[in-house]
Amino acid sequence: MKEKLTLVLVGNENTKEAQSALKKCGWCEFRVDEFLKRKEEKELAKWLSLKTTAKKIGTVRRQKEHQGTGLAVSEKKRAEIYKDILEYVNYVDVEIKSSIAEQVIKEARRKKRGVIASYHNFSKTPSFKTLKVIYREGRRLNPDIIKIAAKVNKTDELFSLLAFTHKYSQKFPLVIAPMGVSFAERIIPLYLGSAFTYIALTAKTASGQIIYNDLLKYCLI
Repeated sequence: MKEKLTLVLVGNENTKEAQSALKKCGWCEFRVDEFLKRKEEKELAKWLSLKTTAKKIGTVRRQKEHQGTGLAVSEKKRAEIYKDILEYVNYVDVEIKSSIAEQVIKEARRKKRGVIASYHNFSKTPSFKTLKVIYREGRRLNPDIIKIAAKVNKTDELFSLLAFTHKYSQKFPLVIAPMGVSFAERIIPLYLGSAFTYIALTAKTASGQIIYNDLLKYCLI
């Protein structure tokens, strides 16, 4: 289960608690836009230097895709931050529809870092046909992983997302995160081919995100 879990950090966590949780996680995502809402940019390097064996993902979520919780950062500034954080992370996550996607990916490849091309929709889950379009757009960026996170409002949307996961994870590494769903529904994509799922230490960064202590309670880790 370890390699299937990504602990999301936002900057207000207790360091020892985060390091303890990360012993049971294969991945760690640093939400830089969330961090900068709370602390100064000069403190970023120390935060990203957190000691862990988990693979580190750095992302500076664009305003249209961070559910209004992170700091609004201009595209120019985001590109600068991405370039700076490459020294500290193994992967960067940049949005498929972002104007700086190609620039960020080019710099990541120059630094021999992995790339996650992502899409987030906090209103609904796109149709199966639209999911295929998003997938193709993501593939054109030549990432290592494509991530799709979408709000599920009804059963049909969940079925579309799960059917897409099952079919396309056999073609390319995917991370699928249904939002606004139950604990069980959140982890179903893992059994259909999703590479991992995101969990929170204390504060959720997306609706339906699993809390670390709940995994402990249900003896899943």
